[in-house]
Amino acid sequence: MRLLAVPLVHLALLAGSSPPVEVTITSPPAGYAAFGQVTVAAEVKTGEPIRRVVFFVDGRQAGVVAARPFSIVANLGQDNVEHRFRVVAHLASGASGEATLVTPRIAVDQEVRFDLQQLYVSTRKAGERVLDLKREEFEVLDGGEDQEITAFARGDIPFTAVVLLDSSLSMQGERLTAALSGAQAFIAGMRPLDEGKLVVYCDHTIKTTPFTSVPDVLVAGLGGITAHGGTALSDHLYLALKLLEERQGRRVVVVLSDGIDSHSALSMPEVLFKARQSQALIYWIRLQDELGGPNTDDEVSLFSAWRDKEWYREHLRLLRRGVEESGGTITSVRKLDEIRPAFHGIVEELREQYVLGYYPKDLQHDGRWRKVKVKVGRSGVRLLAREGYLDF
Repeated sequence: MRLLAVPLVHLALLAGSSPPVEVTITSPPAGYAAFGQVTVAAEVKTGEPIRRVVFFVDGRQAGVVAARPFSIVANLGQDNVEHRFRVVAHLASGASGEATLVTPRIAVDQEVRFDLQQLYVSTRKAGERVLDLKREEFEVLDGGEDQEITAFARGDIPFTAVVLLDSSLSMQGERLTAALSGAQAFIAGMRPLDEGKLVVYCDHTIKTTPFTSVPDVLVAGLGGITAHGGTALSDHLYLALKLLEERQGRRVVVVLSDGIDSHSALSMPEVLFKARQSQALIYWIRLQDELGGPNTDDEVSLFSAWRDKEWYREHLRLLRRGVEESGGTITSVRKLDEIRPAFHGIVEELREQYVLGYYPKDLQHDGRWRKVKVKVGRSGVRLLAREGYLDF
């Protein structure tokens, strides 16, 4: 027997002789499970002018529409779960009416979860990449237990990247010019199936592009940028990881910065937690020496009215840990002419990574950190890969 979730229609009586507000959710249909991209639509019947219609999905505001047709598109993901929709119509008189709808999960006798983990592995031997390794030469340990490698590939696998460029006051002049040139080198190295998004920031977001595979759109985002303001690195790194959550395949963040954060509202521990939730590789092009950044974390001597030098040192240590745990790299650049090759080197590394896929044994879904280690049987080969993940 199917249980139908019927939309609730709420009537709000307006002051005086005004007619009631009648709100009805017309999409998604009642009684059916909802997945992926879904159109949420509503009808509003009233004799009053409508100021706005606000849409909520699973308790969060998902959109505001000021004129008919009253509809939005929401991404619900692919999990088999119940979803709650709420639509509130606000009138010019101050009155409002609303409707709610709950879509059910699909009832199944037994649900089996398949949690494929993918590891993107970079290799080095005597400073050179090793490009002829075979599947049987790799070993993956997850939680200390040997895993069966079920997927193996190497080569030009498409990626989606967010490039974060620091444009704070410390980047003025030739530093900013070199940073923009480096971003152009990264964009030039992208292939037709790759996607990128450019975010230029200081203590706020200065300029951003959509995700696109069209280089001209990304390069256009580099025009007219000037250096000013402070630096909100944590906020924008968190933003990049959040933006990549809905993307598929290999996800990458490339950040150019000295690592010093003066204006973020978010702390680096919060960013580290988001990085551990993410499957994104983080690459940090770290400005040092004559480019203004400290050579080591302990060299930081900055302080302010609300942050002492130990805060800044811990911030850098956690940023370093986030990069290393993700399987990315830290490239230290000490001269302006090293910035462009650093961006180009990241693209080259992405082109030559190995991809190992496996289904972890004995997942607990308890939110704990599970350590992952990749080994290779060939002597002298150094591997770089993600160090673990949160078991949700």
